Amino acid sequence: MTNKNLAPRNPFSPSRLSKAFAAFGIMPFLPLTASAGDDYIVYSPRITQGEYEVEMRGFNTRDADPALDRSGIFGVALAYSPLSWWKTELYNGPVNYGPVTGTHVGGVEWENFFQFTKTNEYWADVGMLVAYVRNTPNQLSNSVEVGPLIEKETETTHQKLNLIWEKVVGVDLVGKFNFRATYMAGYKLEDSFVPGIEAYYRPADNSNQLGPGFSGEFHVGHDKTLEYSTAFLYGMNQGAPAHTLVLRLSSVF
Repeated sequence: MTNKNLAPRNPFSPSRLSKAFAAFGIMPFLPLTASAGDDYIVYSPRITQGEYEVEMRGFNTRDADPALDRSGIFGVALAYSPLSWWKTELYNGPVNYGPVTGTHVGGVEWENFFQFTKTNEYWADVGMLVAYVRNTPNQLSNSVEVGPLIEKETETTHQKLNLIWEKVVGVDLVGKFNFRATYMAGYKLEDSFVPGIEAYYRPADNSNQLGPGFSGEFHVGHDKTLEYSTAFLYGMNQGAPAHTLVLRLSSVF
């Protein structure tokens, strides 16, 4: 069994990176987003060595436009943290459904998370996401995603901000990066109930969304945690669905 206290030295420069990201801060509000894909999640940069995670997540939309109404995704992710600063995750075969595309199984996303700063050592915890998305032939082209993950927590508040750039890869494809930002803020009434907001911003899709969110965690025994989060998002412009319900459930052990 791996000893979590004998973690290898982080090869990144935590002090320099943390100062750089602390300079621009986590904003209490942002212009907010959601795309047609499964971008309804705000990642954490925090990693615990030797930890496993099984996560289920999905969303469903409602809109007067038949092309946007009753569309969604449901998928399962499996993650493991072999090092104190690296977690790898496989988000496998999400089921996509909608009036235009019908129901079909999507591709696979390989996500890698890197934690640059020790938890709660600096003004904010800073990390990075590097992911590769391989879609099925009838879906969008394959792509890569990269960007910083920032988390700030106090005794009563909890905030996370993701700034992600996505680029389509493959021959005969333009090399433009598409940007999206995701943000959450919560007030910690207790571990099992943290009310707040979630916000999503994706200029490439002209789709901005904002709404209330709730999250929490339950400790089962000494080494297992059940975590949940949900959000009810309102479309802020015509490119976004009028309403979107997001659900996430994970088991960490």
